Amino acid sequence: MKKFFFAILLISVAILLIACSRRPPEALISESAPDTQAVSAAPEDGAEARFTATLYFRYANSAMLRQETREITVAPNETREKALVSALLDGSREAGSRALFPEKTEVLSTQAQDGIIYVTFSEALYGRYADETKEPQESTMRRRLAMAALAATLTESGEYRAVQVLVRSEGNVGTSMRLKNSFFDEKEEGTAEPMTRVQAYLPTPGNIAAAVMRAWLQHDWNSLDLLITSRGSLSAAQLGERLGSAPVLIDYGTAEATVSPDGAKAVACVDMTLRRVDGSEYEKLSVPLALLREGGIWRVDVQRLLALMEANNE
Repeated sequence: MKKFFFAILLISVAILLIACSRRPPEALISESAPDTQAVSAAPEDGAEARFTATLYFRYANSAMLRQETREITVAPNETREKALVSALLDGSREAGSRALFPEKTEVLSTQAQDGIIYVTFSEALYGRYADETKEPQESTMRRRLAMAALAATLTESGEYRAVQVLVRSEGNVGTSMRLKNSFFDEKEEGTAEPMTRVQAYLPTPGNIAAAVMRAWLQHDWNSLDLLITSRGSLSAAQLGERLGSAPVLIDYGTAEATVSPDGAKAVACVDMTLRRVDGSEYEKLSVPLALLREGGIWRVDVQRLLALMEANNE
């Protein structure tokens, strides 16, 4: 009889351990209610699976993301979301791209609950980039773009509305696993809330049009060079000379662009306030600015842009 009760006890303990291993992400977060019901992101069963996805990476050294279409392989018993994050950690396949995440960062697991996808990273996420700069603004921007790329990639399908980042480390045993705000800025305290898509970082034609106008306003020709099509027969010196002789732009406004049916072209309308050589100001309203889709980001046709600038040089 004692052996029978002992066997029952062992079975009960085993069931309890299995249940605990499947606890929802909230159970790992001290601020969360323990009785919230979870619906996990389902792992692929059996054979290896493949699907096509849109991933987001930082575009050169800009404060913008670019899109990259990738064929993703999902291993048996792996979630599609974990495979997506692994692809982000592998980095962009475009030349000149910089790492999104600090070196040796690993994704440990993903789990879904109430429209939020929880992503658990290794402690290496809190580390430094291999090419970390000493400029705090650049470091903060780089980390914000990493999280923006993560959120944009995982919410692209529309299945999830937000991403909660968790970090498993020796230092957070018994405390919240939520990403610390100090990840972005050493002076920030507390933990990060679930992250949604940050529209300002996304490579929409309207955002690119605004970035082009801002570069013109600030005479930031290096930033503008990232957002234009190839110079063609123009040398860098010739382009710089023509841009430098552009009229002074003192204010602008942009509206969201309309995209062609094939998705390859777009037109954004811009309003401009410019200054003549004599100091007088004039306006140009609803001027069409043509954009072309190249390499996962929108660019302005350089010849059209120069024609627009020079036509307004009254």
